[in-house]
Amino acid sequence: MSVLVDAQLLKVVRTRRVRAIEERFYGRSARIFRVGAVSPTDGGVTPHCTNDLATAAAESAPAHQADQLSSIVRHVRIPQEQAREFWARVLELANDYAQLPRGGNVVYGFAAGLYPTDYPALPEAESAAD
Repeated sequence: MSVLVDAQLLKVVRTRRVRAIEERFYGRSARIFRVGAVSPTDGGVTPHCTNDLATAAAESAPAHQADQLSSIVRHVRIPQEQAREFWARVLELANDYAQLPRGGNVVYGFAAGLYPTDYPALPEAESAAD
């Protein structure tokens, strides 16, 4: 257990005294744990993370067929720092979503992605004074 605590995968959530011994109760330190992809045997390069959007696309196909899918895609030309700030806000929203009270009979998925594209960027608008 101490190895898992040291690795920050578990944390002590409660203790109690039973005679002369302190009893510890452990809980997970995160709601979701991601495990990296295994390196390919052919020597190819493996991304450091899985493509969650591909997973979401496969999971959402039945909802799309039943006309029950809500989705959106937008493309915006912004500086990289602004993209990082926006992604931090998306992660906060995803964490809020994961903490919603449980209920109902349907499990809903939430997917989000932020990625550079090969779309051509339009030139900056020239000012009217030029």
